[in-house]
Amino acid sequence: MPRGEKEKRQQTILMRLLRDGRVNTHDLSTEFGITDVAIRGDFDDIGVLLKSRGLFMNRFYGGAELIQPGQHYRGFYEGHSEIEVEAIQLLSEYVVRHFVHWDDSLLLDTGRTVDRVAQHIITQEKSGLRIITNSYTPHILELYTQGEIELVQLGGVPLPRAFCFVKCPGGDAFYQPYWTGPFKVILTGSAFDLDEGLMVNNPDIIEVKQQFIKAASEVFLILDHSKFNKTARETVTFCGMRSDPWLTTGQPLEDEKEPFIPLTIITDIPSGQHAEDLPLSSKMSPQADGRVCLYKSRIPLSVSAEPQTMSS
Repeated sequence: MPRGEKEKRQQTILMRLLRDGRVNTHDLSTEFGITDVAIRGDFDDIGVLLKSRGLFMNRFYGGAELIQPGQHYRGFYEGHSEIEVEAIQLLSEYVVRHFVHWDDSLLLDTGRTVDRVAQHIITQEKSGLRIITNSYTPHILELYTQGEIELVQLGGVPLPRAFCFVKCPGGDAFYQPYWTGPFKVILTGSAFDLDEGLMVNNPDIIEVKQQFIKAASEVFLILDHSKFNKTARETVTFCGMRSDPWLTTGQPLEDEKEPFIPLTIITDIPSGQHAEDLPLSSKMSPQADGRVCLYKSRIPLSVSAEPQTMSS
């Protein structure tokens, strides 16, 4: 069901505030064909939403601004090399083009890679999607302005540096007030160690990922090549090899009748290398598609992955 005009308008204003740091009342009233009074009413609602995310808005004559305009997403797109940025762009575009289809229900993880996924959903004009996410990155917010996409943000406790919510209400049944699925889950992570598995640097974020997997009918894990054999001090693994051998082995399950969730790991092939040269190819069979490499595996539904703290 299409969102109400007021809600879509407020999400557009919110997105511009987060992107530009400031908006003008008269410009908005002209654009939307409503009164300045109505726009100021929108500011009231947006101010409440920003406060719930640990942000604050300053109202002034003629408009509104974030208390620290332009600072909200500072650093979000920084810290990656040009090669890493190119890889993230390649992989996110590939996933949306090949695995996101009309009428899909998606669970979107947080982070810069999944923010790029949202960007490609917009640029490829994907429609008819239902999306649940714990993220409030820039392109995730922009999805609110897409008329044929239904978006639900889970809410909870905001993590400003990660631009996501954790401790989301509902526990493992978080999705039931919205849709019943089946859900395609798009995940990413901080690093991937061949012996320990996928690693994330916040146990609360891991909990959300686990909830997403439990609700999944299929999982897509996007990791650019720089994530493999990379560790960070005091990182946390949510699917270590010892408790979850499905992630780093391509061997069939002992009991083929055991229920499982299909898993596809998507990474890029660096210039001058082949799929067989990639670290994960020593554990699983690679499937090359141009500069993209796919690994097909499965997640047994009986597996229980408890967060573990790693020392390095």
